[in-house]
Amino acid sequence: MEIPKKLYVPRVEDKESNMRMLHITSSADLVSNSMNILEPTLLDNNGNQRENVLQADEPVDLLLLPGLAFDLSGRRLGRGGGYYDLFLKNYLELAGKRGWEPPLLVALTYSTQILDEPIPVSPHDVLVDALVSPSGVFTISPNALKRM
Repeated sequence: MEIPKKLYVPRVEDKESNMRMLHITSSADLVSNSMNILEPTLLDNNGNQRENVLQADEPVDLLLLPGLAFDLSGRRLGRGGGYYDLFLKNYLELAGKRGWEPPLLVALTYSTQILDEPIPVSPHDVLVDALVSPSGVFTISPNALKRM
């Protein structure tokens, strides 16, 4: 039996680190933004507002996170805008209020992006649970050990 899954894709809202994850059903739901990055349109093909994951009725199982570099303690070096950290803070707070299990935070990375030295972090940085690279899967957190 197949279990239906929903796919949410990031859409940058402004330069204040606000980003939404909007539900899409196909790659046709994506358009290029000003930086030539594919993002979901605000409205679906029927003219309806796309579902925002922060208003969804069900929890997210998995979030795939980008980054420039990672270490084996789960630290992530982004591009410095704080978009993902702010989104993750908001989603994790929502999941806690609703009694949902937190999603598994996984970074897909090239092996050369995994550093031996620690990546500096600030208090608002959210650590990843696991890294997936061509050289293998690295489970980092108890959440990853339990679910992978």
